[in-house]
Amino acid sequence: MHPDPGDPDPWIGLLMVDAAAQRRGYGKQIASLVEHRFRGAGRGAVRLAVLGNNPRGLAFWTALGYEVIDQREDRQLGRPCAVLRKEL
Repeated sequence: MHPDPGDPDPWIGLLMVDAAAQRRGYGKQIASLVEHRFRGAGRGAVRLAVLGNNPRGLAFWTALGYEVIDQREDRQLGRPCAVLRKEL
């Protein structure tokens, strides 16, 4: 899923934490730092997409306050994705 160039919100393209280091709060810390940086740059929200076959990813982002705002296919491979947005 590539964001629409006309979209005013910045997008998080990919966040991955090594499986051996998961469930230690690193993903949450990284997301918080990214949000802080966007907030400091005057952005009011941030978006991202989660593949439809990734329920753990969706649960992670919704637990951080992101809300599903759309369902789309990614532009490259046509895979179903949930588009999420969080007000900053």
